[in-house]
Parts: sequence; C-alpha cells; structure tokens
Amino acid sequence: MPKEFKCRDIGMNCSFSAKAESEKELFEKVAEHAKSAHNMSKIEPATEKKIKAAIKNSR
Repeated sequence: MPKEFKCRDIGMNCSFSAKAESEKELFEKVAEHAKSAHNMSKIEPATEKKIKAAIKNSR
C-alpha cells in the first residue's frame, strides 16, 4: 500500500508532501527534501522517529 508524509504533520511550517510505494522509498524522498529545503545534512534520531510516526497509508 502506498505511503504518504507531510512536513506539517511533524510541526514544520512547510507545505511539502510526498508519496511512495514503500516506507523506505518515502523516507529517501523525505531525507532529500530535509537536506535541500531545511538544510538538514543529517536527520537526527528524534526527528527520524517523528517522521516515521507521521507516515500514513495513502489512498
């Protein structure tokens, strides 16, 4: 089942959202966005936990 993530779901003032066929593929998209849009060269473990908790099944 496709997965979806939105930055707003973890409290970011950002309209980014992404969908992918797997959680792994989605997390790669989110990590690239975090690097380019939020200047995060590395996703800290606490942020990773928030991201994974905010991933939802997409319709």
